[in-house]
Amino acid sequence: MNKLLLLLMTGSIFSSCMKNPLSGYQSQERAIVSFRLPQGQVGASEIVNGTDSATVTLWVEKDVDLSAISPLVTVSKSATVLPAPGVKVDFAANGNRYTYRVTSEAGIQKYWYVRILKKADEVTGPRLQLLPNNGRWDPNVTVYSDLDYNDYLTRYQNWNGGDGCYSALLPDGRIVWSFQDSFFGQVSADRNRTNNVMLRNAAHLQLDTSLQSFVQLNPGTGSASQTWIKYGTAAEDQDWYWPGAGQVHNNKFQMLLSHVRKTGSGAWDFAHVSTDLAIFELPSMQLSQIIKDKDVLSNYSAGSMQAPDGYTYMYSTENGFLTSSMYVARVAGQDLTGAWEYYNGTGWSNTPVKYNVCNDISQPNVFFKDGKYYLVSQQIIFGLDIYILESSTPVGPWTNKRTIYHIPDQYTGDMITYNAFVHHALSRQGELVISYNINPTDFATNFNSPGSADRYRPYFVRVFNWK
Repeated sequence: MNKLLLLLMTGSIFSSCMKNPLSGYQSQERAIVSFRLPQGQVGASEIVNGTDSATVTLWVEKDVDLSAISPLVTVSKSATVLPAPGVKVDFAANGNRYTYRVTSEAGIQKYWYVRILKKADEVTGPRLQLLPNNGRWDPNVTVYSDLDYNDYLTRYQNWNGGDGCYSALLPDGRIVWSFQDSFFGQVSADRNRTNNVMLRNAAHLQLDTSLQSFVQLNPGTGSASQTWIKYGTAAEDQDWYWPGAGQVHNNKFQMLLSHVRKTGSGAWDFAHVSTDLAIFELPSMQLSQIIKDKDVLSNYSAGSMQAPDGYTYMYSTENGFLTSSMYVARVAGQDLTGAWEYYNGTGWSNTPVKYNVCNDISQPNVFFKDGKYYLVSQQIIFGLDIYILESSTPVGPWTNKRTIYHIPDQYTGDMITYNAFVHHALSRQGELVISYNINPTDFATNFNSPGSADRYRPYFVRVFNWK
């Protein structure tokens, strides 16, 4: 008995000295788990918790009054939500939509865009056209041409073509689109681009994902439009900005910029100088600040990702001889104005450093889904394959490389393709919405012939079963 008592006492003392590994841990989860109305709802709510988009869509009967409803909302454990569950909300005064803010136990916020559709307004989904595989990509993957967004960016006035196509979801449900080199002017019925001007960057707003909404952010109209973001007072053919990835923080929109400088007289004589940061006020999207030289070593504007570990990661690629290298930087939280750190192979350095984490990557699209990190990129040197790789960490190693789409062979010879970008804000059912850009090798063919306006622009596909 004495031995048993001694063992019990020893075990009690030992266990009391052990530190609880969960002591002090605070959850970062900030999801809406369920959202429903007390009455009048038709079917279940559709909840999409994506990397860049967080949406709830539900349907109600036609006669439901949406001016004072009290939704029943459930969020992640230990998280809070505003408006609080059961609080009356006037959806009708806000176009039948409202933005909810979920805050995790650790204090990290995420905005959820909730919209209510009456039965007659039910969205049937995008118009899709199945693309034949013909053995060009993974046989488990199904790809459709997105006819809606291909048509949406087939424009006849003002902006009518550009590359460097990015999109981001704003807290009120609008989508901000940005482009790099862009044409502005008129396009005839036979798609002939005549009197146009090329500007170094452009942007517009899409309201409530309406394909009829295109609010230009560039000053001016038509061929008298002006560049959206200028590099100070510098001559626009000498120093300019190419906009890149963006995200919302503290009710402001932060966008990474590549400062580019002309280095000679040739078409390819330019170089990246620095990664700068633009800050826009919301909801006006007025530019309030540009922070220069956030990084002067590499171009980190190409891709960024808010990861579940509480950091925002930024990715850069640099071309070598018949290959490329990818580098990683990060900032704590979601504020890109904070201090950046750089991955050096074993840890993180406050001093900028280039450490290659993956070869043969053009534009990096990294995102987190269901416990894994994924990297989507287009084949280097204007190749036609779009790849996906995966990893258990945001810095790799990246494995299981496979092709999820092959851009049509017609875009070779007198055309190049590049800028493959994943548009998370456009995804509906877990598919990847990807755009790629086409560009003629002869600049003059962008003008003065039927169809010339379709030779420099993005095209969209929706990729299913990509995992």
